[in-house]
Amino acid sequence: MPTPKKVEDILKETKIYQILRPKCVNSPPDISLQAALDLMRREKSGYIVIRDEHLRVLGVFNERDVLMKVLRKGVKLSEPVWKYMNSELVLLTKSDTVGTAIEAMKKYNTRHIPLVDELGQMTGVLSMRTIANFLSELIPTDVFNLPPKPDQTYNTAEGG
Repeated sequence: MPTPKKVEDILKETKIYQILRPKCVNSPPDISLQAALDLMRREKSGYIVIRDEHLRVLGVFNERDVLMKVLRKGVKLSEPVWKYMNSELVLLTKSDTVGTAIEAMKKYNTRHIPLVDELGQMTGVLSMRTIANFLSELIPTDVFNLPPKPDQTYNTAEGG
């Protein structure tokens, strides 16, 4: 019987395209904040990739931007979303590994990474939710048997 692979090895080998979901909510930069919020609500999405007419990624507008930048006194929902998007981006390709994406998300404190092709055109987006779903399928016993609190211990083996 072959030795099972370690999770670390799987993350180094698995390419983003192998776990990617087709959904990629995107918009041009001149969309209003109101339209952006409506789009996020309609698509049940926590982000919008902002792109130009050539599908080059200009930024990402997400829930955090709404909380930290939009919900302030004086902001008008008629303003364009580009004024409030995050333009300091990490871009990956579909052929990068899931491990690389996890490291980038941690390093740059982001939950959504736009994916581009060799011409710099948008090909999708990888979200932390997609990675979490992949991990829960990869190691379901470990994920589903975690206690609600990391330091929680039980007095009996059954937890009762």
